[in-house]
Amino acid sequence: MKLQKFLFILLTLAFFKIDFSQAQTSEVKALSAADFEGLMKNKGAVRVIDVRTPDEMADGHIQGAINLDYKNDNFKTEIAKLPKNRTYLLYCKTGIRSGDASAAMKAAGFTHLYSLDGGIEAWQEAGKPIEK
Repeated sequence: MKLQKFLFILLTLAFFKIDFSQAQTSEVKALSAADFEGLMKNKGAVRVIDVRTPDEMADGHIQGAINLDYKNDNFKTEIAKLPKNRTYLLYCKTGIRSGDASAAMKAAGFTHLYSLDGGIEAWQEAGKPIEK
């Protein structure tokens, strides 16, 4: 009986530890336009990624951003070429795709990921510059 209680407690603790660690790894922080811009100033350690389509990016994008279309079949292949220990700032039009792309990158082993809350629309509403 004591052995059964011990095993039950041990398994319960193991279950909660696994559940907690999975919740932590799935988190990607969404940043305001001001915070996103602040992190962009660390040019040596940060890469800005526009996960919209090339046509959307051509309509206007954040300066210095590279384009990795999240909806393209080669997205996973392209992110596999990137160093996993750098900081990546992702954005899209409204924040949905960049959140999904960040989660995919997190699952692929990337550790420092941030998403622009509200996407480039929020960026422009905050009066931040874009280039064409």
